[in-house]
Amino acid sequence: MPTRTTTTTRSTIARAALAAAIATTTGCLAYKPYYHESGSGAAIDQYTYVSRPWEPKTITLIDVRTNEPVWPVDVPVGKQLTMRFYEDKNPDNAITPDNMRWQIQDEGTKFGQMANTTLVPPAEVRRIDVELRAVPEAPPEEF
Repeated sequence: MPTRTTTTTRSTIARAALAAAIATTTGCLAYKPYYHESGSGAAIDQYTYVSRPWEPKTITLIDVRTNEPVWPVDVPVGKQLTMRFYEDKNPDNAITPDNMRWQIQDEGTKFGQMANTTLVPPAEVRRIDVELRAVPEAPPEEF
């Protein structure tokens, strides 16, 4: 019996060491928040909006200090908009110190790169408005 316990312990330690080595060198075990309408599954400032034929969406970022739109986008039917905010990326600019990364992708995309970026007002003075366009709206033609 003692031999089996020792073998199990060594095996467990070896697996843990291997997992730690892989995580350190590749980062593959790092948590990556996913894109989903109900939230990312993490406490981050990330949002996903899906546009469907009976729910075509226009998303507008509003600066509540002026009540002016800062960034509007019509999300095409069959696509989703994912946006994530990062604080104080431009601290010298009091009007728009935060950064928003965003991407329009196929509906159902769970992970990916957000290649687009824009400077935005800080969290306490910005609002996201969601507007539904006239329905039904057909998906755009794919060529």
